[in-house]
Amino acid sequence: MKALCEIPTQEVLAGRAVGHRLKLAPLLLGLLAANSVVIVHAQSLTDPGFETYAVDSGGFVKPTTGPWSFFNDAGVVEPFAPNSSTGPGNTWSATFAPIEGQQYASTYAGLDSIRQSVLFGAAGQYRVSAYAAAPSGSVTIPPAGTFTLGDGQFNFTLGNVPIGSPYTIAPGTDWSLFTADFTIPAPGNYEIGIRNNTTSPYFINYDAFEIKPVPEPRVWQLVLAVGAPLVAWQAFRKIKGTLA
Repeated sequence: MKALCEIPTQEVLAGRAVGHRLKLAPLLLGLLAANSVVIVHAQSLTDPGFETYAVDSGGFVKPTTGPWSFFNDAGVVEPFAPNSSTGPGNTWSATFAPIEGQQYASTYAGLDSIRQSVLFGAAGQYRVSAYAAAPSGSVTIPPAGTFTLGDGQFNFTLGNVPIGSPYTIAPGTDWSLFTADFTIPAPGNYEIGIRNNTTSPYFINYDAFEIKPVPEPRVWQLVLAVGAPLVAWQAFRKIKGTLA
């Protein structure tokens, strides 16, 4: 008769784990499914590359309708155009080829911002991203004069409140990807966007905005912690059978 307090060996425990792998499979799949719920609720920005606005080649518009809201000098350009201005509040640049499509957003100096209301179907952690580029040189703004372009700075925003760290971008910087993580406390509509911070002369162009959920790392850690030993043991059993 076996003792009630008999402790099984590691090999016995591993064998039992393998024997129950089919029973654990639904658990692993359930964990993956639970995590994929977040993926199902991934958010889609409307017109993330500013392609729905009518802009002439080399031109600039400051839309008053559409999915995005533009403030101060912010608007939409279609390359190519040099650093240009017809006066304060109408200053733009389109010296880069777009990341996607034919158009992108142009901003000049501080107070410029671009925002869009997005419906989030689930609370959780999300990541917003966009490409940004900054032309070099100077710009003449009548009647104010000619200004040499310097470093620009911007933040992503949630409800026009900065999220993440501010980014500094030097003149002459080609398209680079920037991101910021944020928390949505409850389902609903939230304004997501970007805002220039400093008032010195600079341009920043923006293109290809995107919002993605940030997966919970604990779920994947648990799946790996449970699944990896089973896979390793199965491999060991196959090798052992081959050598026998």
